Amino acid sequence: MSHREKLEVFHSELKYSRRFALGAALYSGLAVVRGWWGANSVHGGLPAVPEHVTPQAVTATKSGLQWLASRQSADGGFGQQASYARNVGVCALAGTAFLSYRGMSGPYRRQIKECIRYLTGRAQEDGFIVEDDVRTHAPLYGHGFATLFLGQVYGESADPAVRDCLKAATEQILNSQDEQGAWCYTSDPKDADVSITTCEMMALFSARQAGIGVPRASIDKSVEFLRRCQNPDGGFRYRLTDPPDSLFPRSAAAVVALTCAGLQYDETVRRGRDYLQTPHAPLELSPGQLAEYHYYGQFYAAHAAWQAGKEEWDRWYPMARDKMLQRQSSTGAWQDPNIGDEYATAMALIVLQFPYGNVPLLAIR
Repeated sequence: MSHREKLEVFHSELKYSRRFALGAALYSGLAVVRGWWGANSVHGGLPAVPEHVTPQAVTATKSGLQWLASRQSADGGFGQQASYARNVGVCALAGTAFLSYRGMSGPYRRQIKECIRYLTGRAQEDGFIVEDDVRTHAPLYGHGFATLFLGQVYGESADPAVRDCLKAATEQILNSQDEQGAWCYTSDPKDADVSITTCEMMALFSARQAGIGVPRASIDKSVEFLRRCQNPDGGFRYRLTDPPDSLFPRSAAAVVALTCAGLQYDETVRRGRDYLQTPHAPLELSPGQLAEYHYYGQFYAAHAAWQAGKEEWDRWYPMARDKMLQRQSSTGAWQDPNIGDEYATAMALIVLQFPYGNVPLLAIR
């Protein structure tokens, strides 16, 4: 049987859409050549400038990356901000921001390798990736973002040590999924919520895209949990036991996760996208002061708009781009008083660089 015939048989048996690369990557060898993902080509070492990426955005991206690189510590980690100092999730997001520029072979390859060294060095025997001094109430978030990042870099590095760490981290996520298909901060099933569940789902998608085994049943169960959390207005509640109050950031995250699971034409996703496109209260507490989940929401909103197609992307990205440029400080950083400026800067840079498509999981449309 030819390679193409195998792909056709595989896709005929696979429940999820062929636009979703979880299964396809297993047969395509992860397709680290970015053209397979529809990403922008690189000519003479310089990436082509995609539509909507203005000269101002290019300048802002370069200064932001330079600032972020200057904040990396000798051990490869980031951050001094209270409970998020040396947080593995912040390190993973910073690594993703560097990867978004020109991939593993770009000018920030050393910083990416240092991020890999930091994260693999924090992997425990059970596969859990966590900073030495845990100060947050939800270390599973950091583990999820770390797993997502390692899944993306493994496709380009093919480092056996990264694969071993990624495989163990993936198994840890699978083992911690509860009976209703969700993840939670504690052992109490009532504590399972949409936010942490979408984070772990994205980590599983990244791992499977890199060739790590992820049972389809695990994704099916998590999809059903998110379905049950959708509210009449199309948004998503925090937990099943909570009132049906929707919030933009977690709703964007749920739409992205469901789309990655191949449900881009499903009624649940359609209603979710309608909710996201409806005007909502600004994610600000007061002029100049951002709400706690602003950059988290922008990260997932960018992905949701990209997945929705060109019309929605053409509407959303220029607006988000201009807001990001307005919020950049003179140092090149973006600011977040809760999690830290390294976190905010990494998230802003990922959003600005989305059009380049240099991170395979984020490039799928």
